[in-house]
Amino acid sequence: MKKTLLYMALFVMSLNAHAQVGIETATPQNTLHVNGSLQVVKDLNVGGNAKTKGNSGNRGEVLMSNGAGTAPTWGTIESQNFLKVVFVGNKTDTNPSSGSYTGTGSNPISTHDSYAKSYIYNVSNKIDNTYLQYNTSTGLFTVVKPGYYNIVPYITYDLSLNGDGYTAGTAKSSIQKVSPATETLASISTGHGERTLAVNHNLSSITYFNKDDTFRVRCVYTQNFRLSAGNIHISYLTP
Repeated sequence: MKKTLLYMALFVMSLNAHAQVGIETATPQNTLHVNGSLQVVKDLNVGGNAKTKGNSGNRGEVLMSNGAGTAPTWGTIESQNFLKVVFVGNKTDTNPSSGSYTGTGSNPISTHDSYAKSYIYNVSNKIDNTYLQYNTSTGLFTVVKPGYYNIVPYITYDLSLNGDGYTAGTAKSSIQKVSPATETLASISTGHGERTLAVNHNLSSITYFNKDDTFRVRCVYTQNFRLSAGNIHISYLTP
């Protein structure tokens, strides 16, 4: 009872000429100034006016400031323009596990897609299946949510099994849309001298995909080659 009376006394004493109310402060700096914790048991309503109830938002929304003098609003984080990471993958193995893939046999590389191999990530550190699905057998990504995707793979080639005179050549790595039609979204091609035992490529592509579109990372070398450790992160660009 004494504590209640104390709060009431502080409440009354904090009223000033501008109708500012202070709780546990004698010098309120705003219409309502709480010097302590605030516990909200039910709705938190923002906006509205003397005749209209404020908005309590929807499940999953967050409160966002609109600057001084303007009521905050509820919204989703995705309503703000940013990149949401939807897939993080690693390749920790070497393919093929024994021997090598057959190279194109000619330099420089032209099309030679029949010699290209998909770069497959055997470890999925993070995947948001509401945006993408990933097939660890084929290396194929399938789009679930349409929009812009930022695809950034890091790729390595292993040529260590090749003998003398069989390492110099050209490596080509690509981010490739597969359906509805085959299309190269980004590509890099680099030449390498004899006794090059490892090749590293970085790629990046920001592309709009429709639902059910598919894409993959493809690799080919003019000499026999293996695909070794690498990684990828894919982000969704919110509208």
